[in-house]
Amino acid sequence: MDFGEVIPGIEYRRRDAVYAVILNADRKKAVIMVQNGKGFLPGGGMKKTEEQLSCLMRECVEETGFQINIERYIGNAKQYFQSRQNEYIVNNGYFYAGRFGNYIKPPVEDDHELVWMELDEAKQVLFHSSHFWAVETTLNLCERS
Repeated sequence: MDFGEVIPGIEYRRRDAVYAVILNADRKKAVIMVQNGKGFLPGGGMKKTEEQLSCLMRECVEETGFQINIERYIGNAKQYFQSRQNEYIVNNGYFYAGRFGNYIKPPVEDDHELVWMELDEAKQVLFHSSHFWAVETTLNLCERS
């Protein structure tokens, strides 16, 4: 799946990343990390030698303070966008559904706020449409199982 506008003639820097879709028990709300009024799923960029799942574990603890128990792979989506620094990026995101595990330590990134949001609110707040796609896809998969 591809999201965002691809501008012909522009070279996009590829950024491999991994994200978690974490729903509450009744599957009505998702965890959204809010930073400066913009929402993102927990997760982030992979280091060059890092595997997807170890990156996701690291990012979730850094951003939320919690371990994550991964339940299933959701899919891959590319998000084309221009950063605040005017760099053109294709975020090659891998998405997993999971649940919070044990609380490990206070989050490292204190400019992120963990918020449980209903789908309609998440759609308004999520910065990348690929993140909303992942939440919606996870909810659809949950309904079928």
